[in-house]
Amino acid sequence: MNFSDLARERHSVRHYTPGLTISDAELEAIFADVALSPSSFNLQPWQFVVVRDPARRQALKNLAFYQQQVEDCAAAIIVCGKLNAHVDTVRIYADAPAPMREKFVPMIPGVYEGQPGLQREEAVRGGSLAAMTLMYAAKARGWDTGPMIGFEADKVATFVNLDANTVPVMIVVIGKALNGQQPQRLYRRPLSEIVHYETLDGRTPA
Repeated sequence: MNFSDLARERHSVRHYTPGLTISDAELEAIFADVALSPSSFNLQPWQFVVVRDPARRQALKNLAFYQQQVEDCAAAIIVCGKLNAHVDTVRIYADAPAPMREKFVPMIPGVYEGQPGLQREEAVRGGSLAAMTLMYAAKARGWDTGPMIGFEADKVATFVNLDANTVPVMIVVIGKALNGQQPQRLYRRPLSEIVHYETLDGRTPA
């Protein structure tokens, strides 16, 4: 499937066939693609917690305002972002060309240290980029997904034992659409509303 077809086929699914399972091998093939997602300075601030146990998914549903897809999906994936991803700069750049290493290793920590707002923005940005890759990678392998931001973040963080430097960004549920039915594609803004050349009030596509 080429990317244009993949983009058209992916839908945010809310109703899943209950009782299905997804294996470690299937998940790890998806995450191998997710690991290639872009991030600022290549810091890769994402972490993923996969919740598959039925009882735990039911408990997680209670923290997600009782949304049924959390219980019925094959896995609920907590997409997280690391606030302190910059502390890994030396390790991440260990094999980089010397000029790159000499430039970025001293610079990156100074960009983020003492900047909690920026740290959180980067954690959310990086986690969101990875979550989108996750949804496309899953669809390419025949799995349906749905992103969710409706959950009690502090309670979810406790539920999956996140440390103080890791924040939940969203939940992505993965499974198979109930009865194989894909939701109808709802209205999409035309390019003339969303694309602007040079300035926001500039020329738009015809």
